[in-house]
Amino acid sequence: MNLLFNKIKDVKAPQYSSDGAAGIDFFHPNGFSTIIPPGDAVLIPSGIRVVIPFNYSLIAFNKNGVAVKKELAVKACVIDSDYRGEIKVHLKNESKEYQTINSGEKFIQFIFMKTPQAELI
Repeated sequence: MNLLFNKIKDVKAPQYSSDGAAGIDFFHPNGFSTIIPPGDAVLIPSGIRVVIPFNYSLIAFNKNGVAVKKELAVKACVIDSDYRGEIKVHLKNESKEYQTINSGEKFIQFIFMKTPQAELI
């Protein structure tokens, strides 16, 4: 199964970190960093658009290292197959300190999943 994507900003292409990885790593766009104040949430443009096949979706999950070290938690998680805009990542800083996601840093992962619609009765 293919997942077509295109870069609309200067950003490293999404990738699996190993042959056994479940999540597709996304990287912060190059040229700027994002600073998140304590308790605040931000919407970070990924610089990536995707064409997700019908009955599939991308589900966002925390990167373990980012979640543990920076206490950043993903909020809005589902990218549906009919969405064609730039993927934006919604993160909340659950720490008591300012957190920075640097240019080019790996900061989120998406799992590509089959998500058929149920018959609603």
